Amino acid sequence: MKNKNTITVGLIGNPNTGKTSLLNSLTGSSLHVGNWPGKTVEKKEGEVNFQNKKIKVVDLPGTYDISPYSDEEKISKNFITRPNSDIIIQIVDVNALERNLLLTLELLTLKKRVILAFNFNKEAAKRGIKINVAKIRKVLEIPIVQIEANTGENKEKLLEEIIQVSKSEFKEPSYFKTLLKNKKEISHRKSVRFIKNKISHFYLTEKQNHKTEKIDSVILNKYTAFPIFLAVMFLMFKISFSISIPLTELIGTSFGYLGELIGHLDLPDFLISFLVEGIIGGVGSVIAFIPLIFFLFLAIALLEDSGYLPRTVVLIDRLFYKFGVSGRTFIPMILGFGCNVPAIMATRIIRNKKERLIAIFTNSFISCSAKLPTYALFAAIFFPENKISVVMFLYLLGIGIALMVSLVLSKFIRSKGKSALLIELPPYRMPTATNVVKHAWHQTSLFIKKAGTIIFVAVVIVWVLASLPVGTEYGSRETIIGIVGEKLSYVFEPLGFGHWTFAVTLLFGIAAREIIIGTLGTLHGVAGEGLLSSIPDYITPLGALSFLIFILLYVPCVATIAVIKKETGSWKFTAMQITATIIIAWSASFLFYNAGLLLGFK
Repeated sequence: MKNKNTITVGLIGNPNTGKTSLLNSLTGSSLHVGNWPGKTVEKKEGEVNFQNKKIKVVDLPGTYDISPYSDEEKISKNFITRPNSDIIIQIVDVNALERNLLLTLELLTLKKRVILAFNFNKEAAKRGIKINVAKIRKVLEIPIVQIEANTGENKEKLLEEIIQVSKSEFKEPSYFKTLLKNKKEISHRKSVRFIKNKISHFYLTEKQNHKTEKIDSVILNKYTAFPIFLAVMFLMFKISFSISIPLTELIGTSFGYLGELIGHLDLPDFLISFLVEGIIGGVGSVIAFIPLIFFLFLAIALLEDSGYLPRTVVLIDRLFYKFGVSGRTFIPMILGFGCNVPAIMATRIIRNKKERLIAIFTNSFISCSAKLPTYALFAAIFFPENKISVVMFLYLLGIGIALMVSLVLSKFIRSKGKSALLIELPPYRMPTATNVVKHAWHQTSLFIKKAGTIIFVAVVIVWVLASLPVGTEYGSRETIIGIVGEKLSYVFEPLGFGHWTFAVTLLFGIAAREIIIGTLGTLHGVAGEGLLSSIPDYITPLGALSFLIFILLYVPCVATIAVIKKETGSWKFTAMQITATIIIAWSASFLFYNAGLLLGFK
């Protein structure tokens, strides 16, 4: 039985209208706020207690209408049609009021109580847009609250309106029946005419702000767009590395001192080995890269909030079309820089089944944040003067491989019709400090949680296997893990990283990419600065690059494999993806390493 003290509210609206920002403001959640369509791909929930009522707020994927086409739109439709969704709040971008109100009129067919939250009012005022909210409310016969979702302005007024509306039943507006084309559907033509004749008088634009158009003339120009894109990526890595390196070195040095301190304690040898070589060497090696993860996502969030990243989708569309997919597949790619799991879930925004399967198949080639510590470590060891260029090369190589595989798959996967890119570009906005920091911290906290759970368990297992049988030298070829590594190492010798420790590292890396550095730290019994001096004894610079390419391309982590199966519903597809990544990774590393040898590199 439904609790009368609980009100369930669904947040709905066109993509990029500020739904997740409003959820954060209302509930204090730290959900990531995206500035492009498709950011919310699952229902996200939060709760707030107000006037002795518990208000459960559900953030739904963006949609332009209530007739679902993509999987994300189906999520929204399924929720708002459920009996236990009490109130629908539609977040309306007042900068595009007339288009947003088309969804409002469609929502009325569901016989749900609706509240309109008019967002971006200050931005509209700067653009010379005047809105008579009282008159519009009178015409629509629907409650309207003006808000600023990113700052939480007027959130209490909105909560008060929710409480008030919850006390009444749905009341059909007087004009509703005049908009119907049958008993259940709104006529789009009649809706457009209604908005034009009844609403447009109260929505006036005195002047036009051409700032966005002027910036786009450069950002999206066919001659300057790609150089700017590459420059932005380089600066993103440059700034992230420059700020984080001193902190990374400080953390690494601190763990080194801690290891020395524990080594002098009067403890059993096996316990000292476990703490120093296992925990500090494994987990410590990973934790040292937390500042880099944080500042990289801080930079990405700034680009996101500013409105630049959505434009990269349009920029990339022309290039992607030549590889058999549209620029819409670039959205999951960008999300893949954080984690491949939500990125693959975000492929739901792709309506064309062929493109969606291709996007799922190729997303694991994108460099997620879990791979970044390994890139950073090896680049710092072997290419200290060019570490940023090396990391950027790996990110671009992943995108390039994904495109080439997309081209091949587009020839084999059949689909009806072609998918055109339809995406709404938001205006350029000043990034909100709160949202930017929340995003960076959200991604970093996920990384920390892995370090405290999955990585901790993995390094303990590695330490145990590297210590047995009893009496063998820790981390030697005679241990269990050494024997396994030796047998696997022959597969990787032609790729330039034939030492058994790298084979073991790759094996454990399938569980989670973060484990790679932890495994190396555990096997070598060092963390931070210690790894910088020990790894060059076992691999050359050319072999190191080959190793990084293999890490970039080989089998996705277990969590990604699980979500591929879930999203495709096919073990056959999942098995093909795993097999293909192994073949592609081995072939790419083999070609790169041996071409380098022929050219005289070592």
